[in-house]
Amino acid sequence: MTTRKRLACSQICAGMYLVRILDSWWKSPFFRHRRLLSSHDVQQLLQSGIQEVEIDTAKGLDVSPDAELFPVEGTHECHQEAETPPDQDDSSSQEPTSWDPDENGLEGEHQDRLIRLRGDTIAALEDMFEGVKTGQVIPHAAMQETAKAFVEKALAHPTVLAEIMLIEHLEQFDPTLYSHVVDTALLSILVGLQLEWEVKQLEEIAVAALLHDVGYMRLPLNLVQTRWGSIGIDYSLLQQHVDMGVALINKKSQFSQDIVDIVQEHHAYLDGSGYSTVLGGKPVSDSGTLLGLTDYFDELLAVGNASGSFPVALAIRRVYQDAQKGKFPTRFVEAMIRVLGVYPVGTVVQLSTGEDAVVVKQNPAMSVRPQVKIIRTCTGEILKKPEVRNLATDSELKYEVRITKVLDSADPSINLREIFS
Repeated sequence: MTTRKRLACSQICAGMYLVRILDSWWKSPFFRHRRLLSSHDVQQLLQSGIQEVEIDTAKGLDVSPDAELFPVEGTHECHQEAETPPDQDDSSSQEPTSWDPDENGLEGEHQDRLIRLRGDTIAALEDMFEGVKTGQVIPHAAMQETAKAFVEKALAHPTVLAEIMLIEHLEQFDPTLYSHVVDTALLSILVGLQLEWEVKQLEEIAVAALLHDVGYMRLPLNLVQTRWGSIGIDYSLLQQHVDMGVALINKKSQFSQDIVDIVQEHHAYLDGSGYSTVLGGKPVSDSGTLLGLTDYFDELLAVGNASGSFPVALAIRRVYQDAQKGKFPTRFVEAMIRVLGVYPVGTVVQLSTGEDAVVVKQNPAMSVRPQVKIIRTCTGEILKKPEVRNLATDSELKYEVRITKVLDSADPSINLREIFS
């Protein structure tokens, strides 16, 4: 029996669980729709001009029996008291709860919420970017709301958020522009936290990261789909996405000059190897430099270079080498390594025992000795039930086990979805 219902916007009330709006996304007052509606949310929807919405009665209130017969302009009085659904993603009304990885594993409540947040934001950005093509103005309030939600989640659960970003990337790899900008925003926030940045600066770089590639919407579709790293690309045209993005952000918007500057700077690498139209020869801001780093890193994961994309561990190694040559600040790259680990979650490795394993969790105090699942014996036999091993604390072994090599995560004999299920 379905628990979802379509109803007129005039029939909604506080305590209902909104699934989606049945109208243009551009009319929505929210960036992410799945939420338990407050009285303020209801008033915003009523003022938006939206005609229909979809609710889920299993997660919130049902429509009152007389609602269809007597729709009113304001908020209806509902026929039962509101209860917060167990999967509500409403950080503003709840204190962060602690997360015990040993008790909940990768299926914990916070993981589910963060996965939904990432997925909902990717879907919303797709609508927003498509709207830009038809001349729609970028919604300032919605972008600020999402940046704030990202920062709140990162402050409450930084380790969980980093793991989810990596696992989702492995299980549902999506090299589109929308997933790229979301993951760039999340990683920028997490690295900024390691650098002890203030909340305001974290929110600014989150907004800038979500917007930094919006200029691609004014470029030919084939160029957007391939981007850099492919043969035959007109790089001079590709580079115009920065100026085009700045023009779109400035179009009748309320974004601060700091956010505009960050977007303008995100390809201005310290060694001069990037490209930028920063005016007046002024130095690139820390936020612009960090966005350039995280954008470059995520591009390595998505398209890499002419020889293919990079596994995460090798991308980290590449970025660290670039920092040694002056492309990025070393302290920024070191902060990113503290976020992701030397061998990030999902990395396929070979151990000194000759066994193959997948990294499933970091040991923050010993980043080179993470927790792994053994998937293949030293003789090449695939284990039906992977064996969990903590390289930092496994006291049963009478000799030190270490990681000796990073393997190809695209090996068809390795089912990462099963490993993280």
